[in-house]
Amino acid sequence: MTDLLTTIDPARKGGDPDAPGARALLARVMSEPVPARRRGRRFLRPALVAVAAGLIVTVTPPQVVTSYANAAVEIHREGDQYVARVLDPFADRERFTEAFRAVGLDVRIEALPASPLSAGRSMGLMIGGTFDRPGEIGGEFAYGGVVLSADPEPKGCEPSRPGCAMVIRVPAGFPGSVSVRLGRPARPGEEYADYDKALGPGGPLHGVRLRDGAPVREVRAEAERRGLRVTYREIRIAPDGGLSFVDTAAGEKWTVWNAWQVRAGEVRLLVTEQRLSQNPFYNGSAPPPNL
Repeated sequence: MTDLLTTIDPARKGGDPDAPGARALLARVMSEPVPARRRGRRFLRPALVAVAAGLIVTVTPPQVVTSYANAAVEIHREGDQYVARVLDPFADRERFTEAFRAVGLDVRIEALPASPLSAGRSMGLMIGGTFDRPGEIGGEFAYGGVVLSADPEPKGCEPSRPGCAMVIRVPAGFPGSVSVRLGRPARPGEEYADYDKALGPGGPLHGVRLRDGAPVREVRAEAERRGLRVTYREIRIAPDGGLSFVDTAAGEKWTVWNAWQVRAGEVRLLVTEQRLSQNPFYNGSAPPPNL
């Protein structure tokens, strides 16, 4: 084919495609055999591909996050555990989840309206998952030798006092999930999540004994003496022993078996029209606290 190039004058512009010379050249081109292609594959080196594409790829190992903070909570690592200090108990729960996820933990905090008895305190922990190293230390759940806890700190402090905060401690690398029910101060009119503390120390009806039941007229009189508003719910007992409750207007001779704190200045008495043989909140082995 190289000798065909000699018939082309690069200095010559244009040309007649029907001229004899042009026709002869076309005939020669069409009659030349086409060399067979070599079979096989060509591989480009990755480095050359990156350069050709104008890309520079840098591979770095994943970074371990040891601290994180937002407006709701601040978290930092101390040895084999992460320590989280709650900054704003009124914050949206997603802000707490976001912070714990940043350090590789599945911890969810649900802040619930509570009376002063539970505000700033844990109202319960729920732990989920399958673990190969669970244990207990001092009666509390532990993983890898580290206790999982949620308590006011410094130890024994009152959450309402300056310098006292809810602190959550989670073992580093904990593979399960944790749900913390955190009491926060109830806003005006909000119902308390810690309703079952009405009869306990500091509760609005502390000292009233209902283990064996008491007439409505007596309990109502004591509540009113303490400046409390009273509402009622009738106890319904299912065949399997389960309890349900419906609003009612109790009579003077009905029996009160338990009491709940509803909100500031209000209690709810749990009653039956007929006196029962035993307190329905008693499970056969031990009475509920403070009854």
